[in-house]
Amino acid sequence: MRPDVLVGPSEWLIEQFGDKVADELWTRVPEALSTAIDREVHAHPAMTQTMERVLANPRWPLPYEELVLFLGTLPGAEIISVPRSVYQLVLINGHVVVPWCYGQSARLSMRDAEVGRSFGRLARELLRRFGPPWRRSPVEAPLPLDAVDEREVAKICAAIARIAPQPEVVIAGFAGAPNLGLLRACLGEIKSTDNGTLSWSHLDDLPLPPPVIPRPRRMQFP
Repeated sequence: MRPDVLVGPSEWLIEQFGDKVADELWTRVPEALSTAIDREVHAHPAMTQTMERVLANPRWPLPYEELVLFLGTLPGAEIISVPRSVYQLVLINGHVVVPWCYGQSARLSMRDAEVGRSFGRLARELLRRFGPPWRRSPVEAPLPLDAVDEREVAKICAAIARIAPQPEVVIAGFAGAPNLGLLRACLGEIKSTDNGTLSWSHLDDLPLPPPVIPRPRRMQFP
């Protein structure tokens, strides 16, 4: 295990979610993200280059789906979704968990990734509505025009806006590659600096789930 990964949940995670839920998040978040990558790889085993773009696409639905499946049964969890949308989120103890693929290398922690640069429309809008005050960074890539995405983001943000008290945003970041699977998984909370840019107020590198070892195929004899 990497030296930057703690043995168990950090004090920050326990403070935000409580002992029992923090213990579950520590292992379930990486399992959910790993499962999402594995599902995509097994569905399209011969499309490595295409899958690299899929994993980095903020509208890739599997991380949202797997986080709901893995976290939606935790005590106090609430699932937020809108009909016919790729977006579905989990609200736990006043925190909305949002997936973000920040890279494709095990060498890069989310702590070193530029906050906001590759965020999709949903993460940006959630942070603008429910996160710390901030201004658009000059390095923040402009988003392509997408009426469907804008409509889905507006609907799910409107559903979250009806929740009281106002929730906070927690980023479930991950690095992964089609041929290597999940390489890093993190949970982080964003703050605004004095000049209005974004940085991490806290970040935990999470332990990766053990690799799945395929069972040997039985020999079949005539």
